[in-house]
Amino acid sequence: MQSLTVTQAKGVLGKLVDNALKSRPVFIRRGSRVVQLVPAVMSEPFPIFPDGALERTANQIDFLQSGSDEPEPFRR
Repeated sequence: MQSLTVTQAKGVLGKLVDNALKSRPVFIRRGSRVVQLVPAVMSEPFPIFPDGALERTANQIDFLQSGSDEPEPFRR
C-alpha cells in the first residue's frame, strides 16, 4: 500500500495512476484526510435507437395490454 502527501504525489502522479490501474492501492493524504486513487468503472452507454424504432401499431398495443399469448399482431 502506497501512501503519500499531496505535495509528494504531484511529482509522480503518472506513476501513481499506473499503480492504481494495476490494482495497487494508492492513498493520498491531505492533513488528516485521505483519498484513494482507483480505476473508474464506466457504465454502459444508453442505447440510441433510430426514430420510430420503438413505435407500435394500435393492434400491437391492444395485444400487449390484453395479456394474450397469441403473437399474431407482431407478424408482418
